[in-house]
Amino acid sequence: MDISVTNVFAKIEEEIAQAKHASSPQAVREHIYAVRALCDVILQQPSTTTQEAALPQPTTTERLDIGADANGRSLLDF
Repeated sequence: MDISVTNVFAKIEEEIAQAKHASSPQAVREHIYAVRALCDVILQQPSTTTQEAALPQPTTTERLDIGADANGRSLLDF
């Protein structure tokens, strides 16, 4: 079952808000444990964003137009 990460984030935010308004340290701990569990849910899901290896694009070799007064194809030809 895939769980939307945005839904989990919303639930984490709810738990944090409840922890901020909790009246006892025990209630704060319970909400923080819930946040930890929700984080574990996200971390245990298989990664849906796999980076595909970029295949190198073959380069095309285009011949430069050599003018009429060029001596040849080599840079060292004068």
